Amino acid sequence: MTFQGEPVARPGRGGRSDRFAAVVIFLVSSLYIRYALTFQPPRFRSEALGPATFPLMIGGLMVVCSVLLFVESLRRAPEPPAAWRRSLPALALWGLLLAYSVVLERLGFPLATALFLAPSFRLLGVRPWWRCLLYAVAVTAAAWYAFAALDVRLPRGEWWRR
Repeated sequence: MTFQGEPVARPGRGGRSDRFAAVVIFLVSSLYIRYALTFQPPRFRSEALGPATFPLMIGGLMVVCSVLLFVESLRRAPEPPAAWRRSLPALALWGLLLAYSVVLERLGFPLATALFLAPSFRLLGVRPWWRCLLYAVAVTAAAWYAFAALDVRLPRGEWWRR
């Protein structure tokens, strides 16, 4: 017995959107890896970690995650159809990612990344706000340290150059 307004599962639709997303992520990450393979180290440098190392790690992780998502979508039971409100956090994350890419050079990596991650964690369900801020600062600091250890220069922003 179902009540009015209660979501009803439709058989045969479960996991289709996950499979589509997995295929899209796989294709994008494959192109990303292909592009990362074109990165050449500077002349007269023969280090084990070159400029393509980190992009290849990220691309490889994206490929693995897309394959896992595809396999999981085949095993998952059908889900009820999502209402349009359920897609708002995903759209907000895309908007935040777009804004991040626009302000990264101007604000610099530390500030832009922290400002991107704090509301992203909130949209992903981290509560309360102080945890979002704490995680954002911790992830930003760890990423800054990792890139510095790899001798990759990240944009510092216009405020830090003065």
